[in-house]
Amino acid sequence: MVQTQMTVYNISTSIKTNTNHKYIIYEMELYKIDDKGNKIYALKSTGKQPLQSDKKTLVHPSLDISDPDTTSYILELNLYHKLGEDEYEVLPEPMTAIIPLKGFVTSEKKWGISREFEYNETTEKTQYGGVPIYEVKITFKSKAFEVKELPPDVLLDPFDKTKVERALKERLKKKYDFPDQGEASLCGPAVFFYCLLMDRSDLYQQVVKELWESGETKIGTLKIKPSYGCRHPSKFFKEDNQPKTPPIDWMTLASLRDSENNLFDYDSPDDQAQGISTAGDLKTWFEKSGTKILYDINTNIMTQITGPHLTLADLCRLNSYIRPDTHVIVLIAASLLLYGEESTTKDHWIVWTDKLKLLNGQDITEQTSLTEEVQLELFSWRKVKNWLRAGIFLKDVVQCSFAAIIVSKIP
Repeated sequence: MVQTQMTVYNISTSIKTNTNHKYIIYEMELYKIDDKGNKIYALKSTGKQPLQSDKKTLVHPSLDISDPDTTSYILELNLYHKLGEDEYEVLPEPMTAIIPLKGFVTSEKKWGISREFEYNETTEKTQYGGVPIYEVKITFKSKAFEVKELPPDVLLDPFDKTKVERALKERLKKKYDFPDQGEASLCGPAVFFYCLLMDRSDLYQQVVKELWESGETKIGTLKIKPSYGCRHPSKFFKEDNQPKTPPIDWMTLASLRDSENNLFDYDSPDDQAQGISTAGDLKTWFEKSGTKILYDINTNIMTQITGPHLTLADLCRLNSYIRPDTHVIVLIAASLLLYGEESTTKDHWIVWTDKLKLLNGQDITEQTSLTEEVQLELFSWRKVKNWLRAGIFLKDVVQCSFAAIIVSKIP
C-alpha cells in the first residue's frame, strides 16, 4: 500500500503599503475550489491578526496537504483599518492572488505569488453631528485592456467590467461556451485555456480577474504579461462592430501568445503569423503550470514542420490515453472539421475529449480498415462535439493528424 506524503507549509505574505502597520489588521486564508464550487482549504481563516512592522503577516502553518508542490492555490486577504478601538473593513472584496505551494518553501521568484498585495489609502476626518468620523478611501487601478478604435464607454467598450464578468459567468458553467479564438490564429492558447477551465476553473476565473485589473498574472511559473499593444488592440472589430475575437478570449489567449513573442507585439486578431504556436510552446505552457508531459509524438520543431503524419498505431495509442486524469492534444489539418478550410496543412490544435470511434461506437484498433467511417468528439472553436465532417474515413484522420502531446491535468 502506497502512503501519501503529507506536508505542512508555512503560509505568509506581505502587503505593499505606505500606511503605518499599526493601523492595519488582516484576515487570510488559502484554498482551491473543486468542480462543485466547494472550497478545499490549505489554510482556514486566520481570524483578524495585526500586520507586522515589516508589512508582513504572521506565519501560519497550513493543514496537512498531499497535493504536489506545483499545485496552485488562491491566497485571499481581507484588510481592516484600526482607528482607536474601532476596526473598519476597507476593501469592497478581499484581495486574491494565485500561488503554488512551492512558493512557500523556496525563495525563487519564479515560484512566487501572481501579484503583489497592494493597499493605498487616505484617511479623512469629517464632521457629522459634531462627532468626528474617519473615512478611509482606497485607490484602485483602472482596467488594463482597452480598444484603440472606440472610446472606453459602457455601450461600446468590449472590455467593460460588466461585459467581462457576464462572459466569465457563462464560461464557468462549462456547458456551451468554451475558449474561442474567433478569427485569430490562437488555437494553441485556446487548447491551454480549455484545459485550465476544465481542470481548475477557479484559477481560470482568477487569471481573468488579474489580467483585467492589472494586465498580468501567473500560474505556477507561467507568467502572462502582455505588451501595451496587446492590451490596446487595433483592428479588433468586424464590419458589423462585433469583436473578431471574444474580449474574454483576447485577454487570455492573446495575452499568453503575446507574452511568449520575443520580437513583435501581438496586437490584432489580423496578425495571423504572430498567433501561431508550436508544440514546444504548448509543452512549455503546460509544464510551467504544473502538469507533466506523459507522452508526445512528432513534437520536435523540425519534425513538426517537415515530418510525417501520425500512423494508425499512433491514433490507437492516443485512444489509450483518453481518461479522466489526462488531456490528449493533437495537431491536425482543420479540413477534417466542419467549417475547416479545404487544406491538408498542419494548422490547428485540438483536444480529443473522447476516443476515435467507428460510427457504431466501437473504438478503432490497429486492425480497423482505413476505409471505415469514423467519429470523434473534441474541443475546438468554442465547442465540444463531434467536429468531424460527414464522410470522414479513418485514412483521412491518419493523413491529417501530425503531432500529439499527452499531459496530466493542471494541478
